[in-house]
Amino acid sequence: MHSMQQFDFVRGDDTIYTATKTIFLTQGTNDKIDIDRDSLDFDGEISPRTYTVADIQDIGFLIAKTFKTASTLSVMIDEHTAALFERDVWVKWLAFGLALSTYRYQHTTSAQLLPEIAPFRLATACKTLITAFDAGQTLAYSQLISRELMNKPGNVLYPASFVDAVEGLAMHDVALSYLGDDEMLAQGFGGLMGIAQGSDREARLLCLDYHPANATTTIALVGKGVTFDSGGISIKQPRYMSTMKVDMGGAAAVVGALHAVANLKLPVRVIGLCGLVENMPSGKAVKPGDVVTMLSKTNVEIITTDAEGRMVLADVLHYAQQTYQPDYLIDIATLTGSTGIALGKAYASLMGNNDAFMQLAQQAGNQCAEALWPMPSNHALFQSALKSDFADLRHGSEEPDGSPCVAATFLQHFVAPEQKWIHIDSASMSLGMTHRHIHPQAASGFGALLLTHICQQLAQRGE
Repeated sequence: MHSMQQFDFVRGDDTIYTATKTIFLTQGTNDKIDIDRDSLDFDGEISPRTYTVADIQDIGFLIAKTFKTASTLSVMIDEHTAALFERDVWVKWLAFGLALSTYRYQHTTSAQLLPEIAPFRLATACKTLITAFDAGQTLAYSQLISRELMNKPGNVLYPASFVDAVEGLAMHDVALSYLGDDEMLAQGFGGLMGIAQGSDREARLLCLDYHPANATTTIALVGKGVTFDSGGISIKQPRYMSTMKVDMGGAAAVVGALHAVANLKLPVRVIGLCGLVENMPSGKAVKPGDVVTMLSKTNVEIITTDAEGRMVLADVLHYAQQTYQPDYLIDIATLTGSTGIALGKAYASLMGNNDAFMQLAQQAGNQCAEALWPMPSNHALFQSALKSDFADLRHGSEEPDGSPCVAATFLQHFVAPEQKWIHIDSASMSLGMTHRHIHPQAASGFGALLLTHICQQLAQRGE
């Protein structure tokens, strides 16, 4: 039997306020989440037709923003509405939204990451609910790490300072190491270093290794970390080029996820690998028509230097498999504008070589409101776009047809056939997610929750 639920969230700072505000959640006829302040019995009433995980996150944010002077926010949920989700799911995502309610990006000249979450606690003695509340706060902090990395401009955040910023984070049980230019050149990272050579900034391959005792499953997360993408010699149009500081959104998501996975103490080994480069036009830059030898010894013809992310990812994917032999391999990247044209901001696209793994990723996306939509890859038409007269492969086509699918097909050439692998293209999800209360402005940190929940799903399977 479900009954009316009540959760009391108390502001943790020594506030001068003593008021309690009651917010009633029920089902009504509203199409969007807003607070009716004219309720007779409550300080606010929220009554959409139904509730999603995204709605619960947004409600936490909205009530904290609306009732800024309340010391206690008492959320009451009618029995039919409460029955839509388990109690711990309500608490986790309300806590997540509450925690994000005071975040605002403030520019500093340092790459140091100091995000702060709003100080709430849950008034309860129930261990399960306290665990859920703590998880919501951990996820909020982890997402803010990703957001801060994405919000910082390219003159503050570049490959070397990205590594410094992450080194400054306290991550339990996570070993940090990195490869620099000389090591990567010596090892033959031709794709990654080919992109990096146009910039005066050194490249980095950042490795974060969360390795709990007794972990039997290994998951490798690979993030595209182009700290600024000018397009290189194939220089971008001026419009929106200022937003290309978020082209390291995949790498930011990987860092946020490692923070969450470590804090949640998931019983799996998770390795985060961030390929960090700046893509610039200069006399040293790679040119269209150049042929580059990748880490895997594949020769690749460059068509446009603005298709740089896949060159970085291909080398790091190869490295991840050779070095760690992961059970599961995931890459995430702000890769193709066409993904955004196809799916807008409703979904990131999902491609891969294993249906069960793709389904698991979609479930994880639904659990945390970072949704994925499957797209095809490896079709003969996508393969034909990669045929080169001058090399083993070209990295894309002169035509834009099916570009997200062509990009994934290119990456698949660097993934062993038996390796379980998925590719997440989150190109349009980094900025402008203002349809969500939790993202009123600036970067979204998209992917941190998603990768964490995929790791959780795999941990629960205990495979």
